[in-house]
Amino acid sequence: MRYNKAITYIFGLSTVALAGVAYGLYRDKQQLKADISELRANILKYEQRDGNSFVVERISKQMEDIAYQQMDISDKRREEALFQMRVADEMRSKAESEQRKAEEFARNVVEARNMAEQQKELAVTQQLKAEHARNVADTLSYIALGRSLASLSSTQYLAGNKDASALLAYAAWKFTSSYKGNVNIPVIFKSLSQNSGSFSSNIIHKGGVSKIIPLDNKGHFVSVSRYGEITRWKQQSGKWEKQLLASDNSCSYRDVCTDGDGVIYALSYNGKLQSVANGHVAQPIILPEKTDWTHICRISSRQLLLVAKSRLYFFDTVKRQIVKTVDVPQTVTAIGNRDGSVLLFGENSGEWKVDAEGRLTAEDVRVKGKITAYTWSKSKQRAAVGTESGDIFLLDANGNSMRKLIGHSSRITDLLFKDDFLFSASYDRVVNLWDANATNSEAVALRDYSSWLYCLCSADPNSIFVGSQSGAVSRIVVSPSEMAATIHANLKRDFTADEWSYYVGDNVPKMKLKD
Repeated sequence: MRYNKAITYIFGLSTVALAGVAYGLYRDKQQLKADISELRANILKYEQRDGNSFVVERISKQMEDIAYQQMDISDKRREEALFQMRVADEMRSKAESEQRKAEEFARNVVEARNMAEQQKELAVTQQLKAEHARNVADTLSYIALGRSLASLSSTQYLAGNKDASALLAYAAWKFTSSYKGNVNIPVIFKSLSQNSGSFSSNIIHKGGVSKIIPLDNKGHFVSVSRYGEITRWKQQSGKWEKQLLASDNSCSYRDVCTDGDGVIYALSYNGKLQSVANGHVAQPIILPEKTDWTHICRISSRQLLLVAKSRLYFFDTVKRQIVKTVDVPQTVTAIGNRDGSVLLFGENSGEWKVDAEGRLTAEDVRVKGKITAYTWSKSKQRAAVGTESGDIFLLDANGNSMRKLIGHSSRITDLLFKDDFLFSASYDRVVNLWDANATNSEAVALRDYSSWLYCLCSADPNSIFVGSQSGAVSRIVVSPSEMAATIHANLKRDFTADEWSYYVGDNVPKMKLKD
């Protein structure tokens, strides 16, 4: 901007100079005209006076001399004007050159500033990457430390050092959860389970517990046994309360459900349907077939669906009688519910959806093998099926197989989704937990039993119930945070300095675990 003003100023001076020269020429010309006019007047006067030609000639000579003088003055002033123009052009060229230099300098300054900003941003990015890499390394280190402490906890537990085992289990959970690690991996889950007292059990039935269902919103459940018992019970604060509703040792109950009015219906393998309403046990209904009755579920507001081998019976709860019979192409090995639709699975990989009118719609089965258990997660829109061989398959909403879970060695008897986790029970006497979101999910064995396992049921947000062949119902806490809280509340002491140095290491700042 400074250089632009200089150029403007120079142009102004040149213009003023040229204007001065022009004005001088104009003034001389006017003076010449005046002089010529005066001489002409004198000539006229002399001619009129005496007609002397000599005077006229002399005057003409004077006029010619004056004209030459004026031309000479004009030439000098024109040369001066041209000189001033050349000076102005040189000054303008010099100013323009200086302006170009200034603009180039300004561009260099901007480029240097931009380069400095880029270098600064690069330095910040490199610093962030370095911090991220350091944080990742620290995270992996602390997660690995958590696994190591969990393994040491189990070793100390088996050795009878319960205080040290509890401290190690809680520290393992603390480090792993704080650094967003997976606290459901087997080694950590096992240490938490051992030290939290997460397992409790009670003999509810004579004979195997075939099915457990929630009865109301007050924490009551109902279960049936293969020894003909229907029992209403509740588990709260470590105490079990139970009430035997019905008992008939001629029955072997395989399934149970409730209708819209809360009436309990239990289905016996040998063709008896028992109902209990408000504690009153009705006369059992004798069903058409004498054996192979396996499943019962509610299919509409007043209808129950009963399954006997390869035949479906629709039971009207108001009329208390069978109103329709439908044949199934294969022996039914499992039933399930997907968003209110009842699904049937056949022994030769068949699958059908059945409605309240008795219409069967074949479904496309993408899992080969005999399906023995099914569960559906409404929130995750995915299913899980268990097979006779012990394999489990996770399926998407369209029935496509997402992945195969291998961890059981015998028939899958029941499956249960709970948040992001899948629970499975099997004839191999093990209850497994699976992370349904993990790409390669490793089975976490929640408990090894001494008898076959028949059924699973969600107890509350933090636990599940398991029914076994022994007649016992067990409650297993499946929430690592809940188990860790229990361990923390029961800690008797903190790590000594030597214990911290030995188990954790001096490079990790000692933290206080017991409040």
